[in-house]
Amino acid sequence: MVKDDLFEIQWEGLDEFAKILDKMDKQSEKIIMDEMTKLGMLAEEGAKALVHHDHGDLEDSLSFDRARKEGRNIVVRGGSNLEYALRRHEEPYRPGVHDKYENGRHYPNYYLNGRGRGTHRKPKWRGYKPGRKYLENTIKAIEPDYNKVNTRALERILEIDK
Repeated sequence: MVKDDLFEIQWEGLDEFAKILDKMDKQSEKIIMDEMTKLGMLAEEGAKALVHHDHGDLEDSLSFDRARKEGRNIVVRGGSNLEYALRRHEEPYRPGVHDKYENGRHYPNYYLNGRGRGTHRKPKWRGYKPGRKYLENTIKAIEPDYNKVNTRALERILEIDK
């Protein structure tokens, strides 16, 4: 065997390259968190637009947190802390016309097929009517934005160190 036949490759600057990759990884995570937070804010906007409206308590209680890392996942949480929020979301509509009684006052023909006058006055949001399933409808309405957010995040990541 001839020792002169050895072929050797050395990668000089590997430590510097590893530092650049580490920096990109941290910046990438920050960019993704930023983009997911924006998506969460859009979800909050949609939920407030699509929730029923009587006094506005449930609408005011809806909020979404900033994105945060949980293990290997990036998570945005949102919703309401009011006890009746789930009931308002899930309860089926009551068909027909119904009166409203509140604080000793009578409001005739206030509810029409499960939606009160305040809810009927709210405009559609991205094609969805305000009322029941407001969170589910919000997610359906912003589904196209999810792909846009991912594309925007990728474009921002690819711009790092250019």
